[in-house]
Amino acid sequence: MNAIDRLAEAFKHFPGIGPKQAKRFVYYLLSKDAGFREEMAKLITSLSSDIRVCPHCFRFFVKKHVSTECNICIDKNRNAKVLMIVAKDVDLEIVEKSGVYDGYYFVLGGTVPILDTNPEERIRVKELIDTVSQKAQNGLTEIVVAMSMNPEGDHTGETVESYLAPTLAKFPTIRISHLGRGLSTGTELEYSDKDTISYALKNRQ
Repeated sequence: MNAIDRLAEAFKHFPGIGPKQAKRFVYYLLSKDAGFREEMAKLITSLSSDIRVCPHCFRFFVKKHVSTECNICIDKNRNAKVLMIVAKDVDLEIVEKSGVYDGYYFVLGGTVPILDTNPEERIRVKELIDTVSQKAQNGLTEIVVAMSMNPEGDHTGETVESYLAPTLAKFPTIRISHLGRGLSTGTELEYSDKDTISYALKNRQ
Protein backbone atom coordinates (compact mmCIF):
# COMPACT_ATOMS: atom_id res chain seq x y z
CA MET A 1 0.00 0.00 0.00
CA ASN A 2 1.47 3.36 -1.05
CA ALA A 3 1.45 6.64 0.90
CA ILE A 4 -1.75 7.88 -0.75
CA ASP A 5 -3.67 4.72 0.10
CA ARG A 6 -2.32 4.62 3.67
CA LEU A 7 -3.40 8.19 4.35
CA ALA A 8 -6.79 7.56 2.75
CA GLU A 9 -7.24 4.56 5.05
CA ALA A 10 -6.45 6.82 8.01
CA PHE A 11 -9.05 9.39 6.91
CA LYS A 12 -11.67 6.64 6.61
CA HIS A 13 -11.58 6.34 10.41
CA PHE A 14 -13.04 9.86 10.68
CA PRO A 15 -16.81 9.99 11.46
CA GLY A 16 -18.94 9.91 8.34
CA ILE A 17 -16.01 9.65 5.92
CA GLY A 18 -16.12 6.99 3.21
CA PRO A 19 -13.46 5.82 0.73
CA LYS A 20 -14.18 8.49 -1.90
CA GLN A 21 -14.14 11.37 0.56
CA ALA A 22 -10.97 10.01 2.15
CA LYS A 23 -9.23 10.03 -1.23
CA ARG A 24 -10.45 13.59 -1.88
CA PHE A 25 -8.81 14.70 1.35
CA VAL A 26 -5.50 13.14 0.32
CA TYR A 27 -5.52 14.70 -3.14
CA TYR A 28 -6.50 18.06 -1.65
CA LEU A 29 -3.42 17.90 0.58
CA LEU A 30 -1.28 16.98 -2.40
CA SER A 31 -2.64 19.99 -4.30
CA LYS A 32 -1.40 22.36 -1.58
CA ASP A 33 2.21 23.42 -1.15
CA ALA A 34 4.65 21.63 1.15
CA GLY A 35 4.39 24.37 3.77
CA PHE A 36 0.65 23.77 4.19
CA ARG A 37 1.18 20.04 4.66
CA GLU A 38 3.98 20.62 7.15
CA GLU A 39 1.80 23.00 9.18
CA MET A 40 -1.00 20.42 9.21
CA ALA A 41 1.43 17.78 10.44
CA LYS A 42 2.64 20.10 13.22
CA LEU A 43 -0.91 20.87 14.34
CA ILE A 44 -1.74 17.16 14.53
CA THR A 45 1.43 16.47 16.49
CA SER A 46 0.68 19.35 18.87
CA LEU A 47 -2.52 17.62 19.97
CA SER A 48 -0.40 15.20 21.99
CA SER A 49 1.57 17.93 23.77
CA ASP A 50 -1.02 20.70 24.14
CA ILE A 51 -4.21 18.80 24.94
CA ARG A 52 -5.15 16.98 28.14
CA VAL A 53 -8.08 14.86 29.26
CA CYS A 54 -9.78 16.18 32.38
CA PRO A 55 -9.76 13.49 35.09
CA HIS A 56 -13.23 14.53 36.29
CA CYS A 57 -15.45 15.17 33.27
CA PHE A 58 -13.14 13.46 30.71
CA ARG A 59 -13.37 16.26 28.15
CA PHE A 60 -10.38 17.27 26.08
CA PHE A 61 -9.04 20.72 26.97
CA VAL A 62 -6.13 22.96 26.06
CA LYS A 63 -3.37 22.89 28.65
CA LYS A 64 -3.07 26.54 29.72
CA HIS A 65 -2.27 26.21 33.41
CA VAL A 66 -0.62 23.80 35.82
CA SER A 67 -3.93 22.26 36.90
CA THR A 68 -4.78 18.85 35.51
CA GLU A 69 -8.48 19.78 35.63
CA CYS A 70 -10.34 21.68 32.92
CA ASN A 71 -11.65 25.22 33.43
CA ILE A 72 -15.21 23.95 33.90
CA CYS A 73 -14.41 21.44 36.62
CA ILE A 74 -12.31 23.90 38.62
CA ASP A 75 -15.06 26.55 38.52
CA LYS A 76 -16.58 26.51 42.01
CA ASN A 77 -19.33 28.91 40.94
CA ARG A 78 -21.07 26.28 38.84
CA ASN A 79 -24.14 24.40 40.05
CA ALA A 80 -22.86 21.26 41.79
CA LYS A 81 -26.39 19.90 42.12
CA VAL A 82 -26.65 19.06 38.41
CA LEU A 83 -24.57 16.74 36.23
CA MET A 84 -25.11 16.54 32.48
CA ILE A 85 -24.03 13.38 30.68
CA VAL A 86 -23.12 13.87 27.02
CA ALA A 87 -21.79 11.44 24.43
CA LYS A 88 -19.02 13.55 22.89
CA ASP A 89 -16.88 16.61 23.49
CA VAL A 90 -18.62 18.45 20.67
CA ASP A 91 -21.96 17.99 22.48
CA LEU A 92 -20.49 19.54 25.63
CA GLU A 93 -19.14 22.45 23.60
CA ILE A 94 -22.48 23.24 21.96
CA VAL A 95 -24.32 23.18 25.30
CA GLU A 96 -21.63 25.28 26.99
CA LYS A 97 -21.64 27.88 24.20
CA SER A 98 -25.41 28.21 24.50
CA GLY A 99 -24.90 29.73 27.96
CA VAL A 100 -28.11 28.18 29.33
CA TYR A 101 -26.55 25.50 31.53
CA ASP A 102 -24.34 26.11 34.57
CA GLY A 103 -23.83 22.65 36.03
CA TYR A 104 -21.04 20.14 35.52
CA TYR A 105 -20.55 17.55 32.77
CA PHE A 106 -19.46 14.01 32.11
CA VAL A 107 -18.34 12.91 28.62
CA LEU A 108 -19.09 9.27 27.84
CA GLY A 109 -16.64 9.18 24.94
CA GLY A 110 -19.13 7.74 22.45
CA THR A 111 -22.48 6.05 22.06
CA VAL A 112 -23.70 2.46 22.29
CA PRO A 113 -25.05 0.91 19.06
CA ILE A 114 -28.37 -0.87 19.53
CA LEU A 115 -26.99 -4.37 18.86
CA ASP A 116 -23.76 -3.86 20.80
CA THR A 117 -23.18 -6.47 23.51
CA ASN A 118 -20.27 -4.84 25.35
CA PRO A 119 -21.03 -1.19 26.23
CA GLU A 120 -17.96 -1.00 28.49
CA GLU A 121 -15.82 -0.93 25.36
CA ARG A 122 -17.84 1.95 23.89
CA ILE A 123 -18.37 4.33 26.79
CA ARG A 124 -16.75 5.20 30.14
CA VAL A 125 -18.99 3.07 32.35
CA LYS A 126 -16.72 2.64 35.38
CA GLU A 127 -15.65 6.29 35.36
CA LEU A 128 -19.28 7.40 35.16
CA ILE A 129 -20.32 5.26 38.12
CA ASP A 130 -17.37 6.55 40.16
CA THR A 131 -18.17 10.17 39.26
CA VAL A 132 -21.85 9.88 40.13
CA SER A 133 -21.04 8.11 43.40
CA GLN A 134 -18.66 10.88 44.40
CA LYS A 135 -20.99 13.71 43.39
CA ALA A 136 -23.96 12.02 45.06
CA GLN A 137 -22.19 12.47 48.37
CA ASN A 138 -21.63 16.14 47.65
CA GLY A 139 -25.11 17.45 46.96
CA LEU A 140 -25.97 16.06 43.51
CA THR A 141 -29.76 16.16 42.95
CA GLU A 142 -30.19 15.71 39.19
CA ILE A 143 -28.54 13.90 36.31
CA VAL A 144 -29.42 15.21 32.85
CA VAL A 145 -28.97 12.56 30.15
CA ALA A 146 -28.30 14.67 27.05
CA MET A 147 -28.19 12.30 24.10
CA SER A 148 -29.08 12.92 20.45
CA MET A 149 -32.71 12.22 19.57
CA ASN A 150 -32.15 9.10 17.48
CA PRO A 151 -32.31 5.33 18.15
CA GLU A 152 -28.64 5.09 19.10
CA GLY A 153 -28.92 8.08 21.41
CA ASP A 154 -32.02 6.60 23.06
CA HIS A 155 -30.28 3.26 23.51
CA THR A 156 -27.20 4.93 24.97
CA GLY A 157 -29.38 6.81 27.45
CA GLU A 158 -31.11 3.60 28.50
CA THR A 159 -27.74 1.89 28.87
CA VAL A 160 -26.46 4.70 31.07
CA GLU A 161 -29.53 4.49 33.29
CA SER A 162 -29.20 0.73 33.69
CA TYR A 163 -25.57 1.02 34.79
CA LEU A 164 -26.37 3.83 37.21
CA ALA A 165 -29.43 2.13 38.73
CA PRO A 166 -27.57 0.30 41.56
CA THR A 167 -25.77 3.49 42.59
CA LEU A 168 -28.85 5.70 42.40
CA ALA A 169 -30.83 3.19 44.47
CA LYS A 170 -28.66 4.31 47.38
CA PHE A 171 -29.52 7.97 46.69
CA PRO A 172 -33.30 8.12 46.07
CA THR A 173 -33.33 11.94 46.07
CA ILE A 174 -31.36 12.07 42.81
CA ARG A 175 -33.55 12.19 39.73
CA ILE A 176 -32.66 11.43 36.12
CA SER A 177 -34.03 13.71 33.43
CA HIS A 178 -33.77 13.78 29.64
CA LEU A 179 -33.75 16.67 27.21
CA GLY A 180 -37.31 17.70 26.40
CA ARG A 181 -39.22 18.22 23.21
CA GLY A 182 -36.97 21.01 21.99
CA LEU A 183 -34.92 18.40 20.13
CA SER A 184 -36.74 16.93 17.16
CA THR A 185 -36.60 13.19 16.55
CA GLY A 186 -33.45 12.31 14.61
CA THR A 187 -31.62 15.47 15.70
CA GLU A 188 -27.94 15.32 16.63
CA LEU A 189 -27.24 17.40 19.73
CA GLU A 190 -24.12 18.91 18.18
CA TYR A 191 -26.19 20.57 15.42
CA SER A 192 -28.68 22.23 17.77
CA ASP A 193 -28.71 26.00 18.27
CA LYS A 194 -28.93 28.00 21.50
CA ASP A 195 -32.72 28.41 21.43
CA THR A 196 -33.27 24.71 20.78
CA ILE A 197 -30.98 23.68 23.63
CA SER A 198 -32.53 26.24 25.96
CA TYR A 199 -36.04 24.96 25.22
CA ALA A 200 -34.95 21.33 25.56
CA LEU A 201 -33.38 22.00 28.96
CA LYS A 202 -36.38 23.92 30.26
CA ASN A 203 -38.67 21.07 29.18
CA ARG A 204 -36.49 18.19 30.33
CA GLN A 205 -38.42 15.28 31.80
